[in-house]
Amino acid sequence: MPDIDEKTIQLILKKYVPKRYLNQREACIYAGTSPKTMNAWIKRGLKQIVLDDESNPKYDVRDIDAFMKEHKIGIGK
Repeated sequence: MPDIDEKTIQLILKKYVPKRYLNQREACIYAGTSPKTMNAWIKRGLKQIVLDDESNPKYDVRDIDAFMKEHKIGIGK
């Protein structure tokens, strides 16, 4: 088996291991929604990670999943 260098391992991981923390564009793609809807979700309680006044907020995929699960409703049976 050939030796795999660190750079190759990082490229493989980046491609196959999903990111946990997303910027807003990535969060919208992940959730299948628009920035306008994402902003409405924030007003309804979706958590953001804001490191300082200069940084753009990040979104934890676990928080997105929890928010969507919390707001899931059943229609019909």
